[in-house]
Amino acid sequence: MKRRSWMRVLAAGGVTTLLPGCDTMPAAATAPWHEPGAGEIDPRRRALAWALLAPSPHNLQSWVADLREPGLIRLSVDLQRLLPAADPQNRQVLIGCGAFLELLCLAAAAQGQRADVTLLPEGEYSAGGVDARPFACVRLTADAGLRPDPLFAAVPLRRSNRAPYGERVPDAAVLAALVAAARRPGLTLRASTEPAQVRRLGALAAAGCRVEFGDAATWAESAGLMRVGGAAVAAEPSGFAVTGLQAWFARRLGLLDEEPRRRTDGVVARSALAGALDAIEHTPAWIWLVSDDNRRHTQIEAGRAYLRTDLAAAEQGWAVHPNSQQLQEFDAMAPLYRRLHAELGVAAPARVQMLVRLGLAPRPEPAPRRPLGRFLRG
Repeated sequence: MKRRSWMRVLAAGGVTTLLPGCDTMPAAATAPWHEPGAGEIDPRRRALAWALLAPSPHNLQSWVADLREPGLIRLSVDLQRLLPAADPQNRQVLIGCGAFLELLCLAAAAQGQRADVTLLPEGEYSAGGVDARPFACVRLTADAGLRPDPLFAAVPLRRSNRAPYGERVPDAAVLAALVAAARRPGLTLRASTEPAQVRRLGALAAAGCRVEFGDAATWAESAGLMRVGGAAVAAEPSGFAVTGLQAWFARRLGLLDEEPRRRTDGVVARSALAGALDAIEHTPAWIWLVSDDNRRHTQIEAGRAYLRTDLAAAEQGWAVHPNSQQLQEFDAMAPLYRRLHAELGVAAPARVQMLVRLGLAPRPEPAPRRPLGRFLRG
């Protein structure tokens, strides 16, 4: 059995549907991707139906929307959907929430609704973690003169593509479009296609994967988010979906039982690492987001910038894949965090918020999403 192929996507979070037949991806798990917002009357719900397609760390979808006040959307972090081992300060989760917010605003504009956003309306979260206060309030107002952002048309094409990429290197025009799309206050997107630096960044990314997959706490956290089999994915369409014929056989052999898949020296962890290293080795370009500071406000803006980068890449037919293990804040990753910042010439108070692979690969099927009703309040 070719374990490497069926575990590749688990290396960084996503969906693996390997062969048709046994235990396929349930249609309900990807239904939110088809005609989002169809039949919804409230413009807030229509916009949220698109926003839920945003990328998020480990596909956790860590957002809650409160609609109890007419015309207003209060967005909070779902405190039950955090990554305490890999993301102890909740920075990555907040970046995912920023991506959700940006897609919400794009979807609102596409239906002629101006989105007036107030970030952190009840104050900034502490450096140690988020809490129940909202990360944003969004008020929608009809605006007949509003025009959709052209990037919105790329939403159905957007994927986090974890496959190995081809050798073609993006040209200056492609990179310039991504840099322009990512422009937000206090944030800059940078890129490298220079072979020697691409190799150095790949080596750092590979080292980050080895640390994360080899750490008992962070690997157990990832393994616990695996939804093994179609029934499990249908019941909880978030995290890492593991379906397909090879996965079906692996289940029968006990390789995907809870105890063996949590072992850092087990088949699942070793296969996931092999897939991650293979993808990194086949990466012709890297892009990264640099922020002037590391405030919570800035982290949300980083998510907004990344969502726009992702859409700009999809619009031009390019694939992206966040590969930011070495930016995580748990203790074992600290040496790699310092090495990456030195390589990229970024010194405090500035910091690198995301490191992302860029290349060409066939577009995969969409990842599972929780339906709209699962994260609404009121």
